Amino acid sequence: MENEKRIKNKRKIVILHLLPGFIINLGYLLALRIEFLNDLPRSILLGMSATLFAVIFELGYLLYVSKKETNSFNVFKVLGFNKILSLKQNIGYTFVLMLIIGILMKLTGPISEQLFDQVFYFINTDYNFVQDMTVFNKNLVVWSTVVSFLSFTLLVPVIEELYFRGFLLSRMKWMGRYGVIVNSVLFAVYHFWSPWLILARVIALTPLFYIVYKKESMLLGIIVHCFANFITVIELLVIIGTI
Repeated sequence: MENEKRIKNKRKIVILHLLPGFIINLGYLLALRIEFLNDLPRSILLGMSATLFAVIFELGYLLYVSKKETNSFNVFKVLGFNKILSLKQNIGYTFVLMLIIGILMKLTGPISEQLFDQVFYFINTDYNFVQDMTVFNKNLVVWSTVVSFLSFTLLVPVIEELYFRGFLLSRMKWMGRYGVIVNSVLFAVYHFWSPWLILARVIALTPLFYIVYKKESMLLGIIVHCFANFITVIELLVIIGTI
């Protein structure tokens, strides 16, 4: 049954969206300062931090709410958007949404680069997790691929969709379609480690979040999110093949 609880405190909405991202970013910054980790690709450090704190904060908060509201640790009892689409619908929406996200990310690429160069130029280049992976030896690229697959393709996007769409967006339905925009913007800002991509994420991902909201299907959001992040794994596999 669709969860009927709502979060109407706007300050709480902002905090619940941004706090986990702040904690993940803090963990990433601390990892960058650990000397024996300096030789690792920064994507590995970000993946470690994202995995650790997504589990601790996002999944942990869902477990806390579940225990508080239902006296059990079954988080699905406090999540909304539980409708299951048919296999045909999931495949169709996934294909179309992946195409839309890919096109919009490509079109906003120059804007993101300009934002990085002219607005976020003060960010130390050692902080940027996007690196030329061809400068690393094959073993490190393989490990980056493993981390990208386990963290950014499987665990983290699943937890994020449970938390941001299944929990937060479903409890923001009282805002109507504006809730989708708020959720999309705050989710983009949540990625504190790549602020130059905020606009691109809002533009590219809002169609996905709107369909999740409209169809009340958290599972669709999980599928598309995982497939979108899997593109990075494919890119890394291509690099491994050339080393």
